[in-house]
Amino acid sequence: MTHQAPAHNRGQHIRAGLLLALRLLAIVGGGYFLSAALVALGAAGLAGLGMARSEAVILMTMLGFVLYLLVLIWGFAERSLPRLLAVTLAGTAMGQTLVHWLSV
Repeated sequence: MTHQAPAHNRGQHIRAGLLLALRLLAIVGGGYFLSAALVALGAAGLAGLGMARSEAVILMTMLGFVLYLLVLIWGFAERSLPRLLAVTLAGTAMGQTLVHWLSV
């Protein structure tokens, strides 16, 4: 004989699964875009400070792996999903805006 969980437990499990999927999407996808924005911003900033553009891009590309790792670790440690979403979205938007502003 199989035991089925009550309907309210199934609803809670589905909601918890959706929140976990959203958190993973925010961490992996949002973290990628955030670290890409920071890499682009760092490369533009270093090039603006006088470093050769190719060297700035290579340096920031290598540091991008570390940045992405740090964002992933922070994302899994962050308890608040709204804060996680706000930081990844706002950080990406601000980073890309500054890159555009520096490159004009």
